[in-house]
Amino acid sequence: MEERAQVEAAILRFFEALNIDDASGVPLAEDVHYHGMFSPEPVRGEMDVRDHIQQIAPFMFNEKYSKMIVEGGSVAVTAEFDSVNGLHNEGAFFFEVEDGNITMVKAVFDTRRMFEGKSS
Repeated sequence: MEERAQVEAAILRFFEALNIDDASGVPLAEDVHYHGMFSPEPVRGEMDVRDHIQQIAPFMFNEKYSKMIVEGGSVAVTAEFDSVNGLHNEGAFFFEVEDGNITMVKAVFDTRRMFEGKSS
């Protein structure tokens, strides 16, 4: 069973990486996979997932989580961020963590909000 503090620390480093546009400190397993809305297939492997996080981070500002539910190494997070078009968006992330490393990320949010014009 995963230590809750270790699991939470891994998730917090993921969100920190999104905010500072630097994924180098995210604890990722070698065989991690990232499921997102912009790719039909998951991104696989530590280097490719780290690169993917690095690529998406500049498009999200003020990324923060509002609620985190941890059960063993399984984590559900509700999150919010401001997108590059200035609109606020909310969604959810689901994680699996083993031995302090993230083994799976699944991001779910309304992608239409990222492409809408800025409201007045």
